[in-house]
Amino acid sequence: MGRMMSAEMDLAGRLINETTSLCQQCKNAVPARVVASSNAEVWMHKTCPVHGPQQVRLSNNADWYERTRATPQRFAPPKFVKKEVELGCPFDCGPCQSHTQKIRLPVVTITSACNLDCPICYVHNKNHEPFHMGVADFEKILGHLVADHGGELDIVNFTGGEPTVHPHFLEFIELAQRAGIHRVSICTNGIRLAKDEALVKRLGELKARVALSFDSFEKEADFELQGANLLAIKLRCLELLEKYDVDTTLIPVMTRGVNDHEVGRIIELLLQKPNIRHLEIHTMTFTGQSGASFDRSGRISMYEVLERIEETTHGLLRPDDFVSSPCAHPLCYQIAYLLLDPEGGRPIPFSRFMPKAAIYAALADRLYLEPNPKLESELRDAIDRLWIEGGAEAERTLRLLKNLLTQMFPANQSLSRAEALQAGERAVKAVYIHSHMDEETFDTERAVDCCDSNCYGDGTTIPVCNYNVLYREKEAHFKLEPAAWNGRQGGQKAFSLPVLRK
Repeated sequence: MGRMMSAEMDLAGRLINETTSLCQQCKNAVPARVVASSNAEVWMHKTCPVHGPQQVRLSNNADWYERTRATPQRFAPPKFVKKEVELGCPFDCGPCQSHTQKIRLPVVTITSACNLDCPICYVHNKNHEPFHMGVADFEKILGHLVADHGGELDIVNFTGGEPTVHPHFLEFIELAQRAGIHRVSICTNGIRLAKDEALVKRLGELKARVALSFDSFEKEADFELQGANLLAIKLRCLELLEKYDVDTTLIPVMTRGVNDHEVGRIIELLLQKPNIRHLEIHTMTFTGQSGASFDRSGRISMYEVLERIEETTHGLLRPDDFVSSPCAHPLCYQIAYLLLDPEGGRPIPFSRFMPKAAIYAALADRLYLEPNPKLESELRDAIDRLWIEGGAEAERTLRLLKNLLTQMFPANQSLSRAEALQAGERAVKAVYIHSHMDEETFDTERAVDCCDSNCYGDGTTIPVCNYNVLYREKEAHFKLEPAAWNGRQGGQKAFSLPVLRK
């Protein structure tokens, strides 16, 4: 109650920027003001002409929010534009003429069937006469992606529903790899994998990647978030993934007061398992068939997740160890890399031996660090700096860096891209924070810069947050009674594209 009163008192607080958002009830676009309140929080204020004033807290740290928002981006517009601007963002996807970023993470929703009904589910699924994408449609999607990206397409992500229940999902993996995509990722709850060792073995043979939802070690939180007690199944799934050396990403949905105190323990799991490459933390988002009704006290901002990470890892990772992604809006992703010590010493964040600007430059226009000349140059520069500085910790870091450099860029051997990538991922772990938007937090400034899109066979691509909030509910594939949009209004029809946001 006190926080709400603060928001009302600060309605005319210091303006950070103006944008376009959505009414949380009718989902029409409405003007929005983002302001810094007197207690240094960031709030979005908007008023729907039908449903009245609305507000939501975006961050607990206005200084961090403004500094992060001001991070320069590397704009790389889509090669092919499908839609002219008519209704305005976010109603003309896509991509429309306003979109600033091509796809870096193609998301392909291959099925509406799911073997769970999670209370935090932020999409709509349909198990009655479920939709399974056909092979021909998937091949069309691959054709469009290859035409858009050529050899630059690093990853495709299968989602659903539960992708592992699709009758052809293994064939889809093979098709994607033949198209030249070297990271083929399957988002899964792990239930089928835990019960089918032969399937996990096959995924290992295919060099596929598994993105496993893993929210909690605690029984009560596990049930509150997933509607079932799944910890034993998740741990069995991880055991099999490790046995068959399947590259794995853990994906917890971070929820205030439910599992945010466990983030350090989940990072420990990341560090313990050699086949777990990344941890991608999603902040709780309130949309879809179940998430829309989840208790709003669970909303947590990106900076609060950074604070929880510092607290629960005892400073192993601090907020300043993270950088934004160059190819997304800076408030969408935060990324930190940890250099491992094979002798069991404490991992070292890249930011402790490399300027954040150098990490940002090494990421270039990709979501993940890739073995390329820029990364090699930055690692050699870091070695030179450490050699000059000296000291016990510098010596340990030097040893680990030289080992990484030797593995990824051996002097007398030419590794393939896949071999160099594998060598690097054995020595480095990544922690990502991905902040999705819902009806309440929706911001067209972020939507127009999105590099994660849901893909269709006709070449249409829809930014993931736009898709989850607006478009998926219109599709008969995913809802027994698809929503009708009626007359959408208020969309943003023009954007300025400064290199540095002000």
